[in-house]
Amino acid sequence: MAKYLDQTGVTTLWGKIKEKFVLKDGNKVLSTNDYTTAEKQKLGAIATGAQVNVIENVSVNGSALPVTTKGVNVTVPTKVSQVTNDSGFQTASQVSSAITKAVEGIASGFKYSVVDALPQTGKSDTIYLKANSGSGQNIYDEFIWVNSKWEQLGTKQIDLSGYMKKTDMVALTTSEIDAICV
Repeated sequence: MAKYLDQTGVTTLWGKIKEKFVLKDGNKVLSTNDYTTAEKQKLGAIATGAQVNVIENVSVNGSALPVTTKGVNVTVPTKVSQVTNDSGFQTASQVSSAITKAVEGIASGFKYSVVDALPQTGKSDTIYLKANSGSGQNIYDEFIWVNSKWEQLGTKQIDLSGYMKKTDMVALTTSEIDAICV
């Protein structure tokens, strides 16, 4: 279900945003000075460009890799042919063959029948086309026989009574947004 933010929701959201952040005040910085002398001295003792991150060891699948000048080179295959196929993955020709076989199976088992009226019973491999009052590409209603009864395909009966229309939506104006964001 789609959600939207109304004027009350925007007002609430703006209030929560204002609670979390310090308001900018001209050319001033933060309104409180939480940066302690101890923190300043700690950072002042660190040399320019210094890093404390040191890689001590790296393993790939249980095998240690050499660490040189804080770096590790992990060789990763760049082609499928460099990897052993031990899980039965399919080749391109196997996939193509399977798709062709599946499509042929569908096409050979598919039938349709144009009828004036639906029979008492139908066949599960047949789509029955019954004329309707439509025009163009919509001159038949389509039916299939499922679980000993008729099922209509592609019915156009959709209840949209609970949905808003685009014309029912009214956007907040710039003035209304400005009034909220004070």
